[in-house]
Amino acid sequence: MKVPKKRQKNSKKGPRQTPTAPSQPARVVYSFGAFHLNEAERLVLRNGQPVPLTPKVFDILLILVKSAGHLVSKNRLLNETWPEVFVDEANISVNISTLRRALGEDAGAHQYIETVSKCGYRFVAKVTENAEKMIHLEAPSQRQLASEAEKSGPNVKHPGFYSLAVLPFNNEKADQRVQYLANGLAESVIRNLSQLRNLRVVAHNTMFRYQGKQIDPQVLGKELGVNAVLAGRILQLDDQLIVNTELIDVLNGWQIWGGRYHKSLSDILEVEAEISEEISVQLKLRLTGEEKRSLYRRHTESAEAYRLYLKGRYHWNKFDQDSLKHAINYFTQAIEIDPAYPLAYAGLADSYYRLSNVYAPTREAMPKAKEAAIKAIEIDDTLSETHAALGLVKLCFEWDWSAAESEFLRAIEINPNYAVAHQRLALYCNMRGRFEEATEELELALAIDPLSLQTYWGFAVSYLLMKDHGRALVEIQKALELDGAYKPALYLLGRIYEAMGELDLAMDVFKTSAAANDSPVFLAALGHAFALARMRRDARRTLTLLDKLSKDQYVSPYGIAVIHLALGDKNLCFSNLEQAYKTRCEMMTWLKIDPAFDSVRTDARFANLLQRVGLGEGSSQ
Repeated sequence: MKVPKKRQKNSKKGPRQTPTAPSQPARVVYSFGAFHLNEAERLVLRNGQPVPLTPKVFDILLILVKSAGHLVSKNRLLNETWPEVFVDEANISVNISTLRRALGEDAGAHQYIETVSKCGYRFVAKVTENAEKMIHLEAPSQRQLASEAEKSGPNVKHPGFYSLAVLPFNNEKADQRVQYLANGLAESVIRNLSQLRNLRVVAHNTMFRYQGKQIDPQVLGKELGVNAVLAGRILQLDDQLIVNTELIDVLNGWQIWGGRYHKSLSDILEVEAEISEEISVQLKLRLTGEEKRSLYRRHTESAEAYRLYLKGRYHWNKFDQDSLKHAINYFTQAIEIDPAYPLAYAGLADSYYRLSNVYAPTREAMPKAKEAAIKAIEIDDTLSETHAALGLVKLCFEWDWSAAESEFLRAIEINPNYAVAHQRLALYCNMRGRFEEATEELELALAIDPLSLQTYWGFAVSYLLMKDHGRALVEIQKALELDGAYKPALYLLGRIYEAMGELDLAMDVFKTSAAANDSPVFLAALGHAFALARMRRDARRTLTLLDKLSKDQYVSPYGIAVIHLALGDKNLCFSNLEQAYKTRCEMMTWLKIDPAFDSVRTDARFANLLQRVGLGEGSSQ
């Protein structure tokens, strides 16, 4: 198996057409066996029933079917399915395996797809093209809905509870100085509306995947399974702000409502509240008195503090060290203007947590996170964000397991639509070894935030710990399809390859990531892979390099411990684990379930460490 590689553009060929975005969708149906594939509708039916396929699996099937009888190289599949994105060759095998299961191929059988060793794949079933069958592939329910929409007119009311997606607001002049306002205003509207119990609002992590793209709101709404989509445009002229909004009915494409706001920057808080209220009115939601108050509730009266908070969240979403430092600076400035701003304290706590163990010692970063989280709770204990932030402190710094669980549950109780709280509770459950509970929470998070990198990462962790390596690889590749540079996913991808015995692939991932990132985490992971591969000299060179780096930046003793253990030196392993314990390294919370320590689980020293971290026998669950 080849190691991952970054593909280069082929300058000798014309523009490449991909099945995901053809300029003019072909109105044709491909038939093979009991299956019908509708390219334009991106739909596969077996005996008239839909076959659920992920977008990438559908793309691969379409390429194979359109080239039926001919060899399709792995390189072509990589180039056409993941254009300009860093993925590895193993991802093809995973998706082909998923496709074979979807088509019902028995293990070892090649009724539809033949593997050509070291080259690629060939679709061997007989394929026919038939444009006349198009009409028969439309789902009856979709035709009925369309007919009802035509009869009912633009004010048709959808049955049941309503759902909404808020697109990132378009920055009309592409002015990077106000991009934080475009992002922040949409995120604030999402936050406000997510607190309404009778409205399902897609979380901002998913929606911001569409930033800067030309999106048809009606198509997007159908993809996300929502009833309505809010689109907005924002323009800043000196100290004036012009915001245009449009609420669109996904079923028929009609505009439910449109609003235009011409305000000064100091009135930005009013715009956020007015948009949220207008949407609730237009969707005819029945609000409780508390929900009505929440739409108008301000967590600060200072427009400047609010704008600084938005800047903080804008940088917090970027993950790298410099961006996190910018986020901390903006949150701190917001607090200086308004010392009673709870969301700014919660943002500060989240930022210090992200620095911890990756860029800064836990004992240095997490006390600051704790101080901010406690202050946020003291100011307002009715916000999901503040309880979710304190839960991380209880979990990763204080190792107070029962208190951590209580905080996450309280965050969910306040706002069941807060995906981050479900993700963090899932993290807690994984650390406790309660994997089924973790996946249940992740399913809830996914329903709210269907394109969340963190949720896919969480699923991959659960499956890795359950030793279901194939499913773990599928989930982590979903995250990397969305963002090929997402550090937690790259790290976990390497760990999954290790568990699968694909050490060459693991080393390649860690080498590439270590060269591109400014944290020693990937270098330590590479040293561990070297040791597992019995490349002892390389592993020891890595230890020497990490020791030199530790003079100028933080290097986790936990990462050093796993290298020594893989080299067979248990004493040095436990010496570094003791150092990790003394420095409150947050990675100690993974001791109970980290496969790297399977060989020492019966060692009395390991049991003693587990007990001290609160994970041993008799510890509170």
